[in-house]
Amino acid sequence: MVDEANNQILEAIFKLGRNFKGSMSDSFKHSHSTMLQCEAMLCIKKHKNTNMGDIAEHFSTTMPTATALINKLIEAKLAKREDDPNDRRVVRINLTKSGEKLLDEATKQRTEKMNKLLSYLPEQDKLNLLRILNILAQKSETL
Repeated sequence: MVDEANNQILEAIFKLGRNFKGSMSDSFKHSHSTMLQCEAMLCIKKHKNTNMGDIAEHFSTTMPTATALINKLIEAKLAKREDDPNDRRVVRINLTKSGEKLLDEATKQRTEKMNKLLSYLPEQDKLNLLRILNILAQKSETL
């Protein structure tokens, strides 16, 4: 019975993810960007002047994989490389103005959808959900 409940929880989590992916803003879809690229843009915005090592660490991946991901953002003119004035060996990654605008639009739409979805829950259920998700997120880091 526990395995069945665990499977249902996993299915619900994946369904939520698919539904959010399917509802990306039209502007984000038209940019031909992927959800992975959106996540990379969020990482870049959150950690100003990030570098390729930071991106690789964020995604728990290799430097070549992170570089390929960022190269696609650079080709789409959503991100740019900038030399670090203090260390010539370091290259910083930042969003372009169009990257920031696109990310802001996608984030706004995602927030609106999440607010609407969560409006179906009583306040105490939201707090319980947040508590549970935080526990699971923390424990998942040690698996």
